[in-house]
Amino acid sequence: MSSSRVPAVLLPAMLLCLAPLRASAVVTVYFRPDQVASLVNAGVTSDEITCNGYSFTYTRDKLFTGGTGTVIGRPVRVTWPTGIEAQYVTTGPNPSKAQITVKRVDGAVFALTSFTAKLLANAGAGRAIEIVPLLGGQELLNDPLSFDVSGNYGNSFSYDTSPNPWGSTAALTGYDEYRIGLTLDYALTALTLTDVSAPLGVEPGPAGTRANGLTLAPNPAGGPVRIADTRGAGAAHERLAVYAATGARVRSLHYDGAGAATWNLDDESGRPVAAGLYFVRREGSTQAGDIRRVVVMR
Repeated sequence: MSSSRVPAVLLPAMLLCLAPLRASAVVTVYFRPDQVASLVNAGVTSDEITCNGYSFTYTRDKLFTGGTGTVIGRPVRVTWPTGIEAQYVTTGPNPSKAQITVKRVDGAVFALTSFTAKLLANAGAGRAIEIVPLLGGQELLNDPLSFDVSGNYGNSFSYDTSPNPWGSTAALTGYDEYRIGLTLDYALTALTLTDVSAPLGVEPGPAGTRANGLTLAPNPAGGPVRIADTRGAGAAHERLAVYAATGARVRSLHYDGAGAATWNLDDESGRPVAAGLYFVRREGSTQAGDIRRVVVMR
């Protein structure tokens, strides 16, 4: 694994050909010398800072004594704005792995587009950073996403949305919280976060089946999604459109005679779509009940 891999950069804005649906993106790249962080909470074994609209909570081994009998805490090797260091908590009531939690200050959803992690201890072979995405406090994926960091102190590992057998961030979009954990000390030294505005009319609540408008099941989905329209046969002559979280149109769907449709998690060419957040919309409508979100799992 090489640290020379260049993280993918999303287009700052995308305009859909079908008005009035729009999507825009604001990309924030950390860590730069001009980015000033504010400490908002100092806990027993963690600290929280904010910068440029995002909140970072990271673990610190503050109760470490080093066998001296006196609490001295462990020194910090990577300091802001060079990066964020997370320490394995070895002492205290709740020893835990090193973890960094990233959220938006306003609670909105965003994408973790790319990151570079630097090992601050020897990991050896088979060690991986695990990222748990959450939406509304809920884990929608069955398992964390893993990113291989087999190596030694000082090694760096970079990941982005590119297909990669050792890890890809493609599925880390459309969530409002990301928990990045490793069972030893590490630091994030590069991080790209993308605030992608949801298509017009998308409800802010968590993904799931709704009682009116469109209903989707299953959701999250690892296979075909059945989409039902509460208007029943009255919707049979209309169409549905599927959009990615970036705003790109992915697929058109036709209702059957009962006012229902099936999306096989594919694009117009029949290729499987990547894991992540998508939106299903009644074509031509901007009403909140006519747009639903669905999380695709792979």
